[in-house]
Amino acid sequence: MDRLAELFFSLGYKQASAKVYLSRIARLSQFAGARCGAMPISQDVIDSYLCTFTTDTPRIGAVSALGHARRVAPERFIGSAPGVDDDPDALLLASFSDYLRRVCGLEPKTREGVLLGGRRFLDWFHHHHPGKISAR
Repeated sequence: MDRLAELFFSLGYKQASAKVYLSRIARLSQFAGARCGAMPISQDVIDSYLCTFTTDTPRIGAVSALGHARRVAPERFIGSAPGVDDDPDALLLASFSDYLRRVCGLEPKTREGVLLGGRRFLDWFHHHHPGKISAR
């Protein structure tokens, strides 16, 4: 948890946002501990955990938090976190980041915030409109 808190601090997350992410990860840890003990967490356990959320908003937050947890503590998970190469939206987001830098003149931390919103929108869009104008 300390490594995750340090990551959120270094990425410039607000304390309230970091607390929400840490809460989601702690809840997963408790959920996984009851199912697999000290063994690495499998995708089946993660999927079961995500099914405990009855609405999309906390589920999307949990998925984001899990992405951070997988990067910080890959030894706790079976398999590796999806890389940028596996992300079908990576090219679009990289192009958008370049636009925000060159045209809008946004600084890196500001761009990260805008890109986070863009990624959340794309996740929502893919969830609600599967197969539309996307490589996914």
